[in-house]
Amino acid sequence: MAWIAGDRLQGGKYTIERELGRGRFGITYLVKNRNSDRLVIKTLNDNLLQSLSKSERARLETMFWQEAVNLTRCQHQHIVQFRTPFKEGDYPCLVMEYVDGVSLADLRPPKLSEPDALRYIQQIGEALIVVHKNGLIHRDVHPGNILLRNREGQLEAVLIDFGLALDFDHILTTSRTKEVSDGFTPPELYAKGSITHAYSDIYSLAATLYKLLTGKTPVDAVNRKLNGEHLVSPKDLNPQISDRTNRAILTGMKLDHKERSQSVREWLDSLGLTGENSQSSVIIPPNTKSNWERNIQFWGVVIAAIAAIGTLLSGIVGWIPIFHPSPSSNQPSQSPSPSSTKTP
Repeated sequence: MAWIAGDRLQGGKYTIERELGRGRFGITYLVKNRNSDRLVIKTLNDNLLQSLSKSERARLETMFWQEAVNLTRCQHQHIVQFRTPFKEGDYPCLVMEYVDGVSLADLRPPKLSEPDALRYIQQIGEALIVVHKNGLIHRDVHPGNILLRNREGQLEAVLIDFGLALDFDHILTTSRTKEVSDGFTPPELYAKGSITHAYSDIYSLAATLYKLLTGKTPVDAVNRKLNGEHLVSPKDLNPQISDRTNRAILTGMKLDHKERSQSVREWLDSLGLTGENSQSSVIIPPNTKSNWERNIQFWGVVIAAIAAIGTLLSGIVGWIPIFHPSPSSNQPSQSPSPSSTKTP
């Protein structure tokens, strides 16, 4: 499936500028609204949808809407901001803030100074604390899912893409390759039905810091666990790394989750990173707090209700008024045969 530049969604409310990225699960587009504000629209990959059974497709769409619920619950300046969901023809869409910057995976040179790396890690760590306080786990923290936003001349890290792909692959009964981020995914996330907690995100965050300080992707957790492959100490690759940071990375990447820090705050403390004064705060524009809170509550109720009816989702969303389908807008073309950066 593909929307192309100039296609208009929601009766002209959004105009496609270009495709930003696609993976097996989703596609993201850069769009402009009627005020010429740039935003991102994320939708599901039609090639994948066409390869699924009716029940699997309904389940994936339900989980896609649930990502919107997760985003409304996790309001933080270092988490990409969610705007609104809508339905365009048969395709669920999420509208999000556009972060005009590179990801940490695209940095050139790929290695950062320790102070710069720790600043970004602290920002994402504070964001994850909010995620975990809401009873959620991100499950897909890696440099490619961390963008750099320029705010008043200062670069800051922004976390994107909750682990929809991991969630969905783990509920499929058919044999498909799991979407994991080799080198950053902890061993417990390779196993179907495994229980995850904050320690899973800590492994991924520690592996991200490893990459930022060495320029090297750490050895994959499965190879470490099954094949006995050795995790090279980051300090062996970059002697400038402090002993404290080196220890924290190795502790955060322990294969046995019981040996890792059990909370992000504990792990950040081991790095000497105390809580930022305002980083854990929800950003609410002046004089709009009550409206913002009502909006979050409204979307949480609406999308959670959709999730609760599971496989009936695909048959009922067309008549739910809140999705405002646009009958005259361009719709993606259907691909007759299935195929397989990950964007959710």
